[in-house]
Amino acid sequence: MDTNSLARFAIAFALTTAAVPALAQAPDGKLDGEGKEIVVLMPSRSNAYLAQWIRGAEKSAAEANYKLTVIENNFDQTEQDAQTQQRIGSASQPAAYVWWPADNQAGLATLRRLSRTGVPVFQVNQALRPEAEDLVVAYAGVDDFFNGQVAGKNAIAARDAYVAAGGKLASDGGNLVMLKFIPGYSAGDDREAGFLEATKDKPFNVIATEYAGFDNASGYKAMSQLIPSIRGKGVNFVYGLSDGPVTGAVQALEEVGLVPGKDVYLVSATCIADISAIQTAKEFATGVQAAGLEGWFSLNVVARYFEYGQQVTEGQYVAPDTADARPEFNFAPSKINIIPNPQVVVGTDKDKAGEVLSSFKLWGETFQDHCVY
Repeated sequence: MDTNSLARFAIAFALTTAAVPALAQAPDGKLDGEGKEIVVLMPSRSNAYLAQWIRGAEKSAAEANYKLTVIENNFDQTEQDAQTQQRIGSASQPAAYVWWPADNQAGLATLRRLSRTGVPVFQVNQALRPEAEDLVVAYAGVDDFFNGQVAGKNAIAARDAYVAAGGKLASDGGNLVMLKFIPGYSAGDDREAGFLEATKDKPFNVIATEYAGFDNASGYKAMSQLIPSIRGKGVNFVYGLSDGPVTGAVQALEEVGLVPGKDVYLVSATCIADISAIQTAKEFATGVQAAGLEGWFSLNVVARYFEYGQQVTEGQYVAPDTADARPEFNFAPSKINIIPNPQVVVGTDKDKAGEVLSSFKLWGETFQDHCVY
């Protein structure tokens, strides 16, 4: 072969190989990060959901052979900003950063700093702001707007059951109290918006909204403070953005002689930690946003990004809510990667509630596996 022919062959070979994605291995789902570090910047595991998320993330990282470093803040964006700046300035950089902002809007400036490091950045749990889409490789976790829509379906089902049981609505659509998360936490805003969207054709009369935090104690405090001013209007329904505030509200209602599941029907968007209210049918319905599953899935998205040639498919991928086994994720991640949040309606009969919960399965695990931690 002459020199010109050799040159043409070399160019053709280079063009051909350039068109083939650089995969670390065949798409068989076997991930190997070779012990490289992934740094997670997130709020504190003092919150039960976040603690379980970390356990799921640690399991996923171990399966994919990555070292996981978690840097926590006390739901304080200023603290998280300082922690991030310190980590960026360290001598060595990780294979990837995982960003869970304490405040999705206020944290944008720090997210921009992360993106300028050249290290791939993945956002988790808190939905991407439009101005953040170019700052991250991909998003992985929940769709809180969708979770709010699930709660809206739960509330409509509760209202139908309430009326069928002879309950008298205090207004057209029924009077509803909404117990929110904390100011600035965008997941709460999204769950409120999703709920209102799902119920817009059959709206509730929202007589009060209150920031109630994430746990039973804060839900109890918020509901106890509200009851004196709203009881005279009639309370038919309570929507808590998760089971934590709902379980606290159950106690507050009972203390003033109102019977959950009879006088007041309570619903939430997602289960969390304490499932006593839904087990006893004092809570009518919830959704299964599994914290450990989310943590596992989020780190799996990061691992698959590296495994499949640092490729991302445009658009959104929603993981299926298969019952008996975890789905096979042997493909490159999408720009937006969402976990399932199946609706669970138990009604107002304690015995039937137990049957519903005991028969539930998601990715081969039970309702209790996903919701108790």
